[in-house]
Amino acid sequence: MLETIIADASTIIALEKINSLSILCKIYSEVIIPEAVAKEIGNVSLQCLLIRKVESTLIQFLIENLNAGKGEAEVIALAQQTGLKVLIDDAKARKLADNLGLKLSGTIGVLIKAEKLGLIVSASAKVKELKEKGFFVSDNLLRDLSKLEVE
Repeated sequence: MLETIIADASTIIALEKINSLSILCKIYSEVIIPEAVAKEIGNVSLQCLLIRKVESTLIQFLIENLNAGKGEAEVIALAQQTGLKVLIDDAKARKLADNLGLKLSGTIGVLIKAEKLGLIVSASAKVKELKEKGFFVSDNLLRDLSKLEVE
């Protein structure tokens, strides 16, 4: 049984930029996004996508006290309520999620998983494509991904 995951806007936008959004439904049975994320990404066609309303005092706390974006705050709050893994790329939001003990991954983790499952030929090539389209990827990370392919 495939797992359900909660996604922030960045992963959906990044995968859409490299025409790889459909891999999410091949890796996960459901991709849940909070309403704030749905507003950020606009109209995205993905059959495993579910939009959820999130109500939690944690949202306002994260926004007001820790300067999190509304989408990221809703993703983190929903993950804390459900115990589901989250897909977040923003470094600050990842740190918040990690500090709360949440299980997390990001766009690059999805691409690596897709390669391992044979859904894409090369995670490294897709990450390079993302970088060319303006997605921040450090040179060290690109180098590490290239080494993984050689092994």
